[in-house]
Amino acid sequence: MKHPSRLSLLLSFLLAASASAADVASAPTLNTSVLGTRSIAACDPVSRACGVAVMSFPVTSSTVPYGKPGIAVASQMLPSVDEAQALMARVDAGETPQQALAAILAADPMPFMRQIGVVSLSADGTVHVAQHTGEASWTERCSVAGATYAVQAAGQTSAAVCQAMAQGFEQASGSFPLRLMAALKAGARVGQDTRGERSGTLRVWSAISPLSVVTHLVADASVSGKPDALAQLEGELYRYLGQVAPPDSADMMTLDAGTARRLKRVLRGLGYYRGPMDGRWNADAETGLVALQTNNVFFPRPTVGTFGGGPRKIDSALVQFILRADDGTLVPAY
Repeated sequence: MKHPSRLSLLLSFLLAASASAADVASAPTLNTSVLGTRSIAACDPVSRACGVAVMSFPVTSSTVPYGKPGIAVASQMLPSVDEAQALMARVDAGETPQQALAAILAADPMPFMRQIGVVSLSADGTVHVAQHTGEASWTERCSVAGATYAVQAAGQTSAAVCQAMAQGFEQASGSFPLRLMAALKAGARVGQDTRGERSGTLRVWSAISPLSVVTHLVADASVSGKPDALAQLEGELYRYLGQVAPPDSADMMTLDAGTARRLKRVLRGLGYYRGPMDGRWNADAETGLVALQTNNVFFPRPTVGTFGGGPRKIDSALVQFILRADDGTLVPAY
């Protein structure tokens, strides 16, 4: 059955499920032409975290990611909360993602309308990956599966977006959430949603983080209805990593002169620093940075090194959080 027939079947199915014959004229229908999406689901055996990063046109990015410690699911093209939850339950019960996905699709009346990536992390650190792209996917559909990730996309300007995202993820450095972000950025350089991208979500789950006593989300960022959604999503990610999540040693960077000057400017503007505005990091700047974090950061993190004894290191997520913060969002010195 070709694409138009599949869509007609889908719309008829949805209409019949949501309205009686008497209500057909007034029943809402789903506009399937706005559901194009690109995403990556992945697990990291080093940090023992799993996550999903997704970009889309309307607000549908928030309907795509599902997960918890040990599993990440990207359910898109026609997202299904029931199928995402059923996949996670089957994996919890001992099935591999491939077994779980095959069983779910076998019972699905519309597998041709689904695009799904499932990645799980077992207790011994083994990662399992499964993927499905229905034949009624929108224009320029693609999918790429790696050892620890599944990339999938449909409704794109180029099918090359999947390979670009896969390479971006594999080649990126830094913490797991930032590597997921790198995949989204790499994909944007070769293809995007055919109508542009206005929505983005990135979530990462872990049960072994110091934050896990509060939440399993070690990264949580979402943006909807913005023309610069990708850039705003990156800013929201740095806000969470720098302000809420614990630091990751993979994100340590050299505190160079330019960064020192920019940080001093922010610290002075907020009343935390009164010293010289040169590119040398001194004890007064460190005191100001610590004080700013006391008022603004869930897991404060000092710089590392000795003053005047070579380069110092600083958490890059903290730096980006501070430098990208909108006016009025950081609490000033009392």
